[in-house]
Amino acid sequence: MLKKDAIYLTDTEAGFPWLHQCRFAASCFLAETVEETGVVRLTKASDPSDYARCFHVFLAHTLKQPQPLPSARLAVDIREAVRKQRQQRSDSFRQKPFRQLLTFSLSALKVLGRLREDPLEDLVEEQLLDYSNDKLKQLGCLDGRAGSGNQAMFMAIFLIHARDYLGMDTQPLLDEWGEAHIKRMNRFGFWGADAGMTHLQFQNGYHQHEILEYLKVENPWVENTLAAVRGLADAEGHFAPYPGGGGCYDYDAVFMLTPQGHVPDEATRALLLLTAATVASEQQPDGGFAESVRVRPRSIANIRRFASYTLDALGKGPLFTERLRYGLTLQRPKHDRIHTHWSQYSRRWDESDLWDSWFRMLTLARIDVAMHPEHASHWGFIDYPGIGYHPSLRTNNPAL
Repeated sequence: MLKKDAIYLTDTEAGFPWLHQCRFAASCFLAETVEETGVVRLTKASDPSDYARCFHVFLAHTLKQPQPLPSARLAVDIREAVRKQRQQRSDSFRQKPFRQLLTFSLSALKVLGRLREDPLEDLVEEQLLDYSNDKLKQLGCLDGRAGSGNQAMFMAIFLIHARDYLGMDTQPLLDEWGEAHIKRMNRFGFWGADAGMTHLQFQNGYHQHEILEYLKVENPWVENTLAAVRGLADAEGHFAPYPGGGGCYDYDAVFMLTPQGHVPDEATRALLLLTAATVASEQQPDGGFAESVRVRPRSIANIRRFASYTLDALGKGPLFTERLRYGLTLQRPKHDRIHTHWSQYSRRWDESDLWDSWFRMLTLARIDVAMHPEHASHWGFIDYPGIGYHPSLRTNNPAL
């Protein structure tokens, strides 16, 4: 695949000359993860996955590729899957796995143009039955507790969905949601302790910023945020607490470095160019993307990378502790593969999968449009709150 030294890192009207190749290769991988029967797999070797079906819809939309199956059929499968999951999770339907599938399903139905015909009203309404902004405090959303950023984003999506698709007056709660988050921001523009910036802090807090951007609420600490996130990049332009980056970490960082979809300064521009080149160079031979190509195999070269990356944070308090913990923990055999609730199959770190492929292409799309705003129409962003939304969509819908 592409190598960084073969990529022309020029910012011209033509844009990045290597993107066409990346997009074509990604579309080839996309075609290999779906069957005519409607089965979609997270990786080519994994079991069928309800989550993967949504990721497949998202990646096809991002690449502006035709959906693999008729939209009506996909919509039926998505609705049936989320309702089945609701029945199976009767005691945990407010926890992350179900809320994640529900919000992904709503976004996928929007992409397919099938949301208004059945906006899953009952499933969304029950998520809001006991909602108040006290929930943000209980879940630790305003204190930066691990995983709380997801929950804050889920609740905001349900509030926006109820307002825009169910005719419910949730605007006061949305206003409170935004005000609570702005009020509790730390000096880095995130939530939680501000003794020192960490990867967890920006990756967790990204989710709230995703909603703030959708609501057109500006980050009052934007300059500090940019400097803090830039300071977490490794020599290749990755942003994970371990070498080689990760689909979530790298996209979330790029999102934070392109406020309202723009490049704010030259220092950020240079870093984004490096990140784009690195991500493109790590596209797998099958056209997909993996979580990281630096964590496994457990080789001398990779262990040295872990050590060097950790030592780079020496003297930086929480950041050094965070990288040291990941560096030691990820050497354990239990982490030879990645385990998620998206599938029973545990994928390899360097194995192409739909999630990372979507996030990597979304990362390149966000950088491309930040550098070349006129390229916004080249990509399929999602006109719905949450992951995949882009401010350029407001050009076509000023009400957003």
